[in-house]
Amino acid sequence: MNTAEAKDYLAARHIPRLFESLLTGLMYYRPEDPINYIELCLQRVRDMGGPEKVQWDTFLSRNLPPINGGPEKKKAPHRAEALLPSVIRRYERLPPIQSQFSIDSDSDMTESSGLIQEYDVFDPNRERPKIIFVIGGPGSGKGTQSAKMASHFGFVCVSVGDILRKQLIHHATSDRKWELIAQIISKGELAPPETTIEELKQQFINHQDACGFVVDGFPRDIGQAFTFEEQIGIPDLVIFLACSSQRLRQRLERRSAQQGRPDDNTHAIERRLETFKQNLPLIVKYYQDKGLIARFDADREEDIIFEDICCAVQGLLFPDCFGIQDAFQQSFPSSKPSDAQEKEKAEVNLPADQPEVVFTPEPTVMAEKHM
Repeated sequence: MNTAEAKDYLAARHIPRLFESLLTGLMYYRPEDPINYIELCLQRVRDMGGPEKVQWDTFLSRNLPPINGGPEKKKAPHRAEALLPSVIRRYERLPPIQSQFSIDSDSDMTESSGLIQEYDVFDPNRERPKIIFVIGGPGSGKGTQSAKMASHFGFVCVSVGDILRKQLIHHATSDRKWELIAQIISKGELAPPETTIEELKQQFINHQDACGFVVDGFPRDIGQAFTFEEQIGIPDLVIFLACSSQRLRQRLERRSAQQGRPDDNTHAIERRLETFKQNLPLIVKYYQDKGLIARFDADREEDIIFEDICCAVQGLLFPDCFGIQDAFQQSFPSSKPSDAQEKEKAEVNLPADQPEVVFTPEPTVMAEKHM
């Protein structure tokens, strides 16, 4: 089965929409026994008549399984829906949300239908723009470095976090979906993956003439990496800003006092750091296997970090400007990574068996390291 056949198989059976509804329910309720929760949800899908009956909010409305392993409420005679615990707000079903990506069509394609990947985000008759991901812990300086990098190379900077926060400001009080996402983000959890990918696609569509994109804060987990590759493609480079947890926490607390972001409250900070440490090893391993990771010590001054990043991007993505890429790589003597890098590696349990391009605290020093 090739990729196209796999997509057709999943779309025809409404699997992406089923997964989105399950993930939405899990992230919103966070049951103590997620396996039991999923089993009960799947039983409900069978009772409904199959995945084609499922909407993104199916498990947030009626007939939800008991939460946190509690006993199921008694049902009223002839009623199919289970009663939720009184502490959980009940909602009425909303009609399907029309996709903002429908192209010159009055079709009923919805945001959660899983059909959005069936068209090209970029013009197939043109060379695809360069795509650089910038990953790192919350407070590692991703936004600052992404904006400076985009300005330097003439790329478009796309901040996933800023996009979601703007959507929350405009829609959280009037749109049920964004109201739920606001609650998820305020707890330090990740937004639903399909929502993140769709917002990212819209940014690409809105900048068809861009020669490149710097995507700040993406991917946040391995599922987002897989989905991006399936629906859009492989990035050209992944910048990893390694920063100690102590420094991350200090920066987040200072930013919270200055900006008052909803995801910078004390509980959310700890949860975001925990989520980052859980998700990072798989992301790094995945892109290391593809030879795309460039890692920088982000405990330094931002201007020094930026010098290293610019030199790396120039040499790795635009080697013709130097003549040949080998000449670029040979111009940097070998050096060991800093203590801060080793500390961060230990804290997040990074994979230790793959080659990685490492940028050390000395400006513009690069070494090929087998971790």
